This record gives sequence, structure tokens and C-alpha cells, in this order.
Amino acid sequence: MLMGSKTTFKVRQIVPDMKEKMLNYSMLHGKCRDKFGLRCLPGECVLQRAVLVRKKLSGVEGGGWLAGTLFCTHFRVAFVPQDSEKPDDNADPVLLGDHDVALASIEKVVAVGPSRTKLVTANSSLKFTPEELVLYCRDLRVLCFLFDRLTPETQAVEITYAIAKTYQPLKPGSILSFQNAALGSVEMRQFLSNRRPDGQMKLFDCAADWDGELERTGATGWRVSTINDRFEMATSLPRFNVVPQKVLDTELKKTFAHFNEGRIPRWCWHHPCGSDLLRTASFQNNIYHEKDDIRNLEAIVFGSHQQCVVVELGEEMATLVDIQLAHTRLRALCLGDISASACVPDDRWLSTLESTRWLDHIRCCLKKAAEVACLLRAGQLTVILQEPEDRDMNCVVSSLVQVMSDPYCRTVAGFQGLIQKEWVMAGHRFLSRANYHRDSDKEEAPVFLLFLDCVWQLWAQCPTRFQFTGDYLLALHDSAHLPLFSTFLFNCQRERSRPSQRLPQSYTPVNGCWREATPPDSTQDPLDLLFPAVWDWALQYSPQRRVQFSQPLTNSGPVHSVLNGNLNTAPHYPKPNDGALGSVFLLSRGSFSSPSHLLPWRSGGGSGGSYRKSHRRAPSSESLPGLERLQKACLLAESCRGRSEPQELLPQLLGPCVGIWRECYLRGALQAQAFSHPAPVSSHHPLDRLAQEVQQLRDRLAAAAGTRAKKQEPHRANVNLNQNANGGTFLFSAPRISVARAPPPTSALPALAPRDASKRTFLFGQSPDGRPDLRYAPMPSTRLSKKKGSSLAS
Repeated sequence: MLMGSKTTFKVRQIVPDMKEKMLNYSMLHGKCRDKFGLRCLPGECVLQRAVLVRKKLSGVEGGGWLAGTLFCTHFRVAFVPQDSEKPDDNADPVLLGDHDVALASIEKVVAVGPSRTKLVTANSSLKFTPEELVLYCRDLRVLCFLFDRLTPETQAVEITYAIAKTYQPLKPGSILSFQNAALGSVEMRQFLSNRRPDGQMKLFDCAADWDGELERTGATGWRVSTINDRFEMATSLPRFNVVPQKVLDTELKKTFAHFNEGRIPRWCWHHPCGSDLLRTASFQNNIYHEKDDIRNLEAIVFGSHQQCVVVELGEEMATLVDIQLAHTRLRALCLGDISASACVPDDRWLSTLESTRWLDHIRCCLKKAAEVACLLRAGQLTVILQEPEDRDMNCVVSSLVQVMSDPYCRTVAGFQGLIQKEWVMAGHRFLSRANYHRDSDKEEAPVFLLFLDCVWQLWAQCPTRFQFTGDYLLALHDSAHLPLFSTFLFNCQRERSRPSQRLPQSYTPVNGCWREATPPDSTQDPLDLLFPAVWDWALQYSPQRRVQFSQPLTNSGPVHSVLNGNLNTAPHYPKPNDGALGSVFLLSRGSFSSPSHLLPWRSGGGSGGSYRKSHRRAPSSESLPGLERLQKACLLAESCRGRSEPQELLPQLLGPCVGIWRECYLRGALQAQAFSHPAPVSSHHPLDRLAQEVQQLRDRLAAAAGTRAKKQEPHRANVNLNQNANGGTFLFSAPRISVARAPPPTSALPALAPRDASKRTFLFGQSPDGRPDLRYAPMPSTRLSKKKGSSLAS
């Protein structure tokens, strides 16, 4: 969107060099405060500053400009407003202020002059004095700073050079220097080592947290196994895993070889109606299954139930390439390509958004999670999520199922514990998916950001059902782009526990996590930095910002059933009397089947296969809390049977109901477009202007329909509505919404009815009563690439 200069610039070496300047800067003071009001972190040094600078505020911040001083340190770009309060030297340091950005989060530096725009790099040379400085960030923020006429020209030029020279591009080895700059000082290490995690939050790095989760959900027949305590069975699995009580550790050890990367089926969550949710990698079909192995595998797959449903995610969900491509297109649409000066016309903006397919991937994840949530409600069966590696889409679907079905996971503590359990401890490849080191572009994919977007869709449809707010999700989104937190900086618990492979294998608890002990007389390796967890929000945000992360929960009435696509919220799912004991079903594309070779060790036809003998034994000594959990589970089962309304928070999935996360993706769009399309400050985004036109039409329709009597069709519960010839079903709420309704607030983005039934529209918003506008729109055909590899369905 920004015009790139075609002028050839000579390489200009900055004197003195930034690296030399950083070494010469005094770092003796643990706490220091610049005379202009910047409170530095322990060991942080200021490289350049510019006075009389104005920062452009976003719409969320109130708009307009804020005057202050701009700083560049070897860790961040900081802006201190001139009317800000004097910093307290005795208060704990905050890594980033409300107007700061980390150098590692900067993607591009652009200088804007009187008649040209220049993309500034470390080797560029400016032949004009910048009037504006624009920082494009990896988290889709765009920070714009305006230099005043009274700002010294040397300060404007030198701070532009300083940022371009010191910000960390994504290249091998750059991430380590950034972490040393932020956390490498002795004072900062001492400060982090003295911090204590929140005692109420579960990190699931100890057996007590898993036992507490079993007790909270009322899961019986399961126990916590420590067989992988030293990561010898599976390097990507956590130290503690929940397995059936009737399978001893000596027998469990034999089953790891039958699954990819040793990722055996593990317990995730227990539904109040009695079902259990498991996740696993694909089977190794080339492994010979002995009789004892078959008995143990059957016990793990079925758990404490007699029937099992396998949900294969590898064939229906988006691949890593699909997710990365869609997110790249979304970024280009929202921020534009600076070098190519690409700009999407207003009348094509929505169709271009549709072509990115990002919203299609969100809809696919929500639909599959809703199917699994409804399946678990049937009760008394085991549902297994299977993915070839069990480290990506299994994390997405299992987490979404619990957010939809478990109100505790919609609280701040519950949601953070859910991410710890299903992402951090489950071995999601955060480091590989972020690709900070540029080791392999094929591994890069924002899977976790896709999950956050799905959660935001649920929050946007029913915000009163959540304790956390949209600001909290946005803070978590931005923190995922900051390579400072152990939560997002490793691929598994083993890597978090062993930052340096040269250390001895003796473990000591440090700060609530497990680290390898360092010999007292050895020099601390740079790789052994103490990375904080992202959940220590006080390190990043001020108390004023943290207050906006939570809201009180309110009881807004029962959640109505939703029918969408091929999803029926009360289908005829297989019950214990529908098949023989030990039956295994496959849920694929909204329908059930019972392939004869669903389990590799079974042969022959029939719904249950040839192996049906039940191997039971008395509970082992490792399952002493089982009786207490059984009593609590009975109480939960009684309350589950007494409920008259479904408690799942099921999403609405039609095109207008799945919206774009505007507070995240479009917060920098106006700043990015300002240089190629100069517009007054009061100008709105194309979506806003289109929404105003639609609002006027809706007001006229509401006024014309006000004199008519409202008619409402009788509600038919638990049936498929508007089923077409292909077996598809279109989405309606219950009860159906009438045509006449009060106009929504101007801030909401209403839905447009498509002019042509063959075209799809993506105008996203909500009606004034909090429910999305549910007009008919054709469901997009989501054809995703299939993953190769072994699966239960093979």
C-alpha cells in the first residue's frame, strides 16, 4: 500500500556502530530512569531519542495524536507521553508499556518524507529528513509517529537509523541476541527468579494438577501415570499422562511403539453425562500386535466404556500450508504490501477477504468441535481425536470442545489452564510454527492464532458466557508474537525442562517448573535464561490494562440448539444397545461408519470386529482416589440428567455469523492506507462505510414493517431444518428470528443479504439483542487438502 522508492541508495555505515555503542553504555545501575521520563529495565540502555514527537492513536485508544518523547533501546521502541505520571523507581519493572513495541515484534520500518516513502533497512541511506516514522509489527499493529517541526533533524534521522539497525529481523541466531537484551542482565535474572506464579492457576507440570482436573470433572477409571517422567517413552509428551486405571505402567510401556512418535491415546476431559474425550496420534501399521499388546491397546482405546468413536481430523481439517497461506493473504489484505503498493478497492474488499479462506478454516474448526461436543453429550462412550502427529489440529479441536462444553474453561483461570494442558504440555510446536530461526518455512503456520480466532468467534456471539474479554484475547494474540515467554518459545515440555543439553539430568523445581540443575562453579550459558510464563501479565501490562481483561459472568438464559450444515445437535448417535460391546465407529464428514479395519489389530467384518473379549482386573494401588471421584461423578450425572436445556455453547456458522476479528486484524489498516490514499482523520474503513449504508436500509425496513403483525413459525427441536437434496442443512436459531427488529448500534457491523444466491457475502456483525443476523446464505464449499500418513481409518 505504500509507494516504494525506486531510487538506488548507497550503503551508509552508522557511526558509531550500534553494537559498539551498546557495549560502551553503562549498565551498572539495576534501575535507572532517563531524564525525559523513560524508566529502563534492569540493564537496558537507551540508544537514541527524539523529542517533540506525536504518536497516532488508534480508534480503540480514542483517535487523534499524543505528544511525547520517542526512545530506541536495545530491546524496544518506547514512547513516553509528555503528560504521563512520573515513574516509580520502587515499582516492579514492566517489559513493555502501553505505547511500546519490542524490537523483535517489528517487521518493517518505513520513513515518510515530503514527497517519497522509503523502506529503511540496516544498510539503507536516507536522502531526506523523515516527517513520519511508521513501524509495521508482526502482530498486525501499525505504529505511526510524526516528527514536529521543532524536532531536531538529526534526532529524526538518527532514531530512524537506530531502529532500522537494531530491530531483529527473522534470521538464524537473531532470537538469542534479543532475549539476551531483554532478560540477560544479572538484575533481570534475579528479578525473574524471585517472582512466584499464581497459586490458583494450574500449569499441569505436576501430578497434583492432573489429579485435581480428574476430580473437578468427575472422571473415574483414570489415573495419572509417571512412566514418561524422564521423557524416555515419548520425547514430545509431558511427564504426566492420564491413562485407564486398569492398565499398569509395566503394560503401558509396551504400547508406545504402536503410535507415531509414541503419542499414545491420553485422556483430555470428562463430560458430565459420562463420556470421555481422548486424543492420539496415528497408529503404526507396520508394528506386529501380540496378544498382550492387543489387550492393552483395547483397554486404552475404550477406557471405562464399551463403545468408542474415532474422529479423524487429518482428512477434513486444514493443513499447515493452507493455514499459513490463508494468514499471509489476510495480512496482505489488512496491511498491504509496501514494496508492491498493492491496494484492494473498496468494492472488492469483501470478496478478497473471502478468497483468503481464513474464515473458511475458522468455520471448519468450529463445526468439527461442535460435532464432537454434541457427540460427547450422548454419554457413556469414548471419543478419540486422531491426527497423524497429534500436535496441531488435535490441540485446536480438543480445546474448542472444552470451551463449548465446560463453563470453567470460559473463565480466565480455566482458559489459561486449558492452554497449558492442551497446547503447552501436549507438545504443540510453538517454536517451529512461529519459525523464529527460519529453520524451515514448511513448518511455519499460525495454528495457535487460528484457535484464538475461533475462541473470539464464540466470545463475539455470546460475550456474557465468558469471564475474559476481547482485550484479553488480543493481549494473548500479541504475546504469542513476542519471543520472550517459555509458553510459546519451545516445542514440548522436554525442551522447556532442558534449555542446555550439556547439563546433567538431575531435576530441581524452579519457579513452579522443572529445570536441570546447573553446577555451582559453572558459568551460566546464554541458553539458560529464565524465561517467564506469559501468564505473568504484570510483566507486560499496567494495572489499568489488566483490569480490562476480565468481566463478571452473567446468567443470560439457556443456550438454544443450533443446526448447521450436516451438524445435528441431537442426532441418533450410537448408544450401547446399538451395537455389540467393544464396537468402534468412525465419525467422518458428519456421518458414522464402522470400517472393518478401523483398528489395525482387528480383522474381519462386523461392527465390532473379531476381538471382543473384555479384559478386566481389579483397580491397582495407583487408583486410590477413584472411589471419591466416583461419588462426585454420580452427583454430576444426576444433575446432567435433570437438565432440560443443552448447556453446550454451540456456534452459529453461516457466513454472516463468522466475522473478521476487527480489533485485531484491522487496527492498523487505516494507518497502512493513509500514505497511498490520503484521507481526513474522520474517514472510516470501507467496512464501516458499507455498514452505515446497510444501517440506513435496515432502518427503513424496520419502519415499514412496524405496522405489520409479527408472525413466528413453531419451533421444531432436534430436527434438521431446510434439508436440501444433498443432505446439507442450513442454519437457523431457535426460535426463528422475525424480520422486524430494532436497529443495532452504529458500532455493530450488520449483515447483508446477498443480491445473488450464487455469491457469498462476508459482512459480519450482530443484532441488537446480541444474536447474529441469521439470514440465509449458501454454505461455502470447504475442500481442504488431505494429509498423508497412517490413520485409524486406513
